[in-house]
Amino acid sequence: MEIIYAERIADYDVTVAALGNFDGLHIAHMQIIKNGIKTARERGLKAGVLLFEENTKNMISGGNVGLITPNDEKLRLLKNEGADFVYIRKFTPEFMKLSPEDFVRLLVKNLKVKAVCVGYDYSFGHMAAGNTDTLTALGEKYGFETLVTPRVIIDGKTVSSTYIRELISSGSVDKVKPFLGRDYSLSGTVAHGFENGRKMGFPTANLEYDAAALLPMEGVYAGITEVCGKRYKSVINVGKNLTFGAQKLTVESHLIDFRGDIYGEKIRIYFLKRLRGVKKFGGADELKAQIESDKEKTTAMNITVTP
Repeated sequence: MEIIYAERIADYDVTVAALGNFDGLHIAHMQIIKNGIKTARERGLKAGVLLFEENTKNMISGGNVGLITPNDEKLRLLKNEGADFVYIRKFTPEFMKLSPEDFVRLLVKNLKVKAVCVGYDYSFGHMAAGNTDTLTALGEKYGFETLVTPRVIIDGKTVSSTYIRELISSGSVDKVKPFLGRDYSLSGTVAHGFENGRKMGFPTANLEYDAAALLPMEGVYAGITEVCGKRYKSVINVGKNLTFGAQKLTVESHLIDFRGDIYGEKIRIYFLKRLRGVKKFGGADELKAQIESDKEKTTAMNITVTP
């Protein structure tokens, strides 16, 4: 899969491009992308996706919405899906001011689009002035087809990044997979921590995660940690370790039946079920007993992951 940055023009004759915010790459987003890839294969064209380096919602609103899927993870998923290229741009103030037609001209010039695939609620251009009808009309003018993917509904809920974010933020990680299309996870390198778990006989991998990533609600989770190509059932803590008076919010995973030094290793932690909330215990012995209980519950679970 080729990565095309900024103003570079694609080396292909014509392409099919999937357009959208794609902040979560959930199943509705992936349906748009799959439609683009299918269309491209049928027509003998190259299939690609437009991604922005920044979270567009944060750029527009000035907020701090956590990322469901960081860009490196998006690239992994898109490569696995079979995209030929990803076109990555910065979502700058200048780009935000482009009119719908100027944006379309950019697509035609840089990506040589013959078809574009979007969701039912797609908007684009300055102040979101363009919608699917606008895109269809501009496509007729500039010589490309607009393919619109309808709303995706599961159990009466429209699949959206907003809803998925609500599930993760409330700790309902066990309800995420049907909407996201995979279990929610965080990746990063293992860093040195306070080693309180190790001193109690429960060594943990302290995850150095992307600061922009969306964290589940503070608490203890049953999950799986992937390290060096292997997966281990894990008890995962998201919180400040109140018992020891820690102030820093950390993500720590105790890998069950694992032995070894993995400092500096890249790992991925999958959150599968919330076991309990955070609590300040009376001391190390009380905390140790609780962790043993959490470990027993996790060990007994029949859990697998969908990456």
